[in-house]
Amino acid sequence: MLTACLLLAAAAAPVEITIDPRPGASFVVSFAGPALKRTAGDFRGIVSLYGSPAEMPLIGRAEMRGGIVRLSAAVRYADVPVDWLNRFRRDTFDYRVRADVASGESVSWSGTERWSGVKAAGSDEALKQFVKMASLELTSLSLTRSEGRAVLAITNPFSFPVTVAATSYRLSVNGEEVGDGGTRGRILRPRQTASLELPFTVQQWRFLAAAGRQWASGAELEAELEGSLTLRLPTGDLSIAVRFPGRLGTDGARSGVFSHPDGATSLSPH
Repeated sequence: MLTACLLLAAAAAPVEITIDPRPGASFVVSFAGPALKRTAGDFRGIVSLYGSPAEMPLIGRAEMRGGIVRLSAAVRYADVPVDWLNRFRRDTFDYRVRADVASGESVSWSGTERWSGVKAAGSDEALKQFVKMASLELTSLSLTRSEGRAVLAITNPFSFPVTVAATSYRLSVNGEEVGDGGTRGRILRPRQTASLELPFTVQQWRFLAAAGRQWASGAELEAELEGSLTLRLPTGDLSIAVRFPGRLGTDGARSGVFSHPDGATSLSPH
């Protein structure tokens, strides 16, 4: 009977996978699935994705509830193997999880899951530390030349370089689109923060219409930069949506100052 239970636990796929990208150098990953009644306590194990021989260590706590064991462990971004990036697929991934629990029992799960089925907790707040708006300025606003520049501070927390192949974005004032732009090509070095310049052109008449009387009176304007970053991966490009809301002071706008209290509030693949 014990042998049968062990085989059942080994063959069953996890019922839930959760990723919690918390602020700092680590994120929390959890796997939950069926196990024996006493499978609880500290554990040590490994996880591998995409059929890669590269494994990432898992050290954490196993908790039992209703016949389901949840394995949760904090993992450093720098420990993610580059081979996983080289095998990345945007829709599905193969996983393999093994863990030895302090109770003396073991858990072994493997299978295929869709990325859409993975729960992400607290991703918006945590991802702000990796992609932030450093500045947004109107460098000129006239009948003959109206343009500006945004600067993003992007941190690559991994131990391998990441390539931003292209960007595209739109600038809105008071909810009305007034300009746009795009760039190509930037390599983000491992575990470093780099500045990414995003130049854009502005349609003067659209800007003045959107700003209205607030522009003349010197009141602050609602502004937003929205678009996408395209990452170049060995298996194909991946587009990441980004959105930076804030308030643009009209006096500051003329001298190039942008107020951004929240940073990026959306960062998700599509």
